[in-house]
Amino acid sequence: MIAHEVAHHVQNELGILGEVNRQRAQMSKTDANAITVRLELQADCLSGVWARNVDGLLQPGDIKEALNAARMIGDDRLQRSAGRVPQPHTFTHGTSKQRAKWFARGYDNGEVAQCDTFAARQL
Repeated sequence: MIAHEVAHHVQNELGILGEVNRQRAQMSKTDANAITVRLELQADCLSGVWARNVDGLLQPGDIKEALNAARMIGDDRLQRSAGRVPQPHTFTHGTSKQRAKWFARGYDNGEVAQCDTFAARQL
């Protein structure tokens, strides 16, 4: 999804990617995965912000399709479809529900400030 690539570019420009990479290098694998989930959910939220603000670029149904895609590529769903029991400590992108929630949050609010997954108590 182009919006997700744009979101990662924004995270890089803001210094978020560099800081997360610095922190991950000093953490256990489980903790590094947890911070990566927050990074990816933030990218989902920023994708929603982008989608909200690109007047005329999206076709009817694109938002519904984006939400469905987010649900389809959650770590829990991918692990289940591979015949495995979901292992939250191995997640690197978040659950299907989380991904759809954060995309919708960005789209509904249209504000980057609403995408602070690092400060969120609950993802």
